[in-house]
Amino acid sequence: MARATTPLTAKEIQSAKPRDKEYKLFDGGGLYLAITPNGGKWWRLKYRLNNKEHRLSVGVYPATSLQEARKSRELLKEQIAKGINPSNERKDKKEAESIQEIKDLNTFEKVARERLSKVQNEISVAHHNRTLNAFVNDCFHIIGFMPIDEIEPKHILVILHTMADRDVKESARKLFYAISKTFKWAVANGKAKRNPANDILLEEILGKKSKKHYPTIIDDKGIKSLLLSIDSYTGEHTTKQALKMLSHVFVRPYNIRHAEWDEINFKNKQWSIPSNKMKTKEELIVPLTDTVIDILKDMREYTGNGKYIFHSPRGKTSPMSENTLLGAIRRLGYTKDEFVPHGFRAMLSTVAHEKSNFKHEVIETQLAHSVGNSVSQAYNRAQYLDERVELMQWWSDYLDNLLLENY
Repeated sequence: MARATTPLTAKEIQSAKPRDKEYKLFDGGGLYLAITPNGGKWWRLKYRLNNKEHRLSVGVYPATSLQEARKSRELLKEQIAKGINPSNERKDKKEAESIQEIKDLNTFEKVARERLSKVQNEISVAHHNRTLNAFVNDCFHIIGFMPIDEIEPKHILVILHTMADRDVKESARKLFYAISKTFKWAVANGKAKRNPANDILLEEILGKKSKKHYPTIIDDKGIKSLLLSIDSYTGEHTTKQALKMLSHVFVRPYNIRHAEWDEINFKNKQWSIPSNKMKTKEELIVPLTDTVIDILKDMREYTGNGKYIFHSPRGKTSPMSENTLLGAIRRLGYTKDEFVPHGFRAMLSTVAHEKSNFKHEVIETQLAHSVGNSVSQAYNRAQYLDERVELMQWWSDYLDNLLLENY
């Protein structure tokens, strides 16, 4: 007959002192208190299940009192009586919590933001901001909070159909590509198992991609009328000069708005646009004609002590907004179907190809379009610089002469 164990008392537990080796004080029913040499007092439960002995931690005294330890013992013994191993249950729970923690860390929004921060130096600032805004406006509230491995094609389709219903299909297409790139990056970095975007036929949802053509003006009379309208613009002087410079250089409106004084070399008459501001991710050298130099000298009196050449009308620390140039074109009387700031590039391309003797490769290189393979592209950027200086002068002369002509 087994000897009965005398239950512990609170006084006995409190007065228990550490010894050279760990020892135990038994309370009965498999519950005991282990006192370690450093004075720690650990509640443990010893039990047998399937002919095997197990031990399980029940808590630490005094955080877990004698009464609380006894309650835990009775609850655990109920599980044991049903053939449930509480040790395995605890391990399974910890594993599930660990898996959930990993899932919480790998929500789509967290992974998407992490990827954008990692590739920030490889893409233009405009591309980065545009992608992040698309995520925030149309994506994160649908799948951003979801663990990335739980996202299925149907969840992405909700985003695409919602945007298609708003008739913003091109924006939906760009967002889809950004979502797919996020999954590809996540898979490559061990944060996701697969890319559900691979299972979506985009054309069935959004139709075939239509090539976007910016409205522009290509006849001499129309171009002269536009230049005269800009000359007579009565709004902000900074906006007026930005439009004038935009008409003489072949860059995108974004590059004009974000142009900085330290990118301008007056001595060499060059504007060096860094790669992170370029859609091609390659630095672009823009030769500057005397007309453009005069515009810059004029602007130096207004903004020369700041960062941006054409800063925001609201403050010198921010670049001019996209709507500023567009709004100015509208105030000049041109509708969205007649002309947009980006139309200056199409204007130059068309007129230069039709009226000048410059090679196609020279014009396209100055427009920062890819020409040939990667090797020839790098070669062209160096080889065509002298010709691009001549091209820029030809274009400035063309515009200046139009203003001098009479119709």
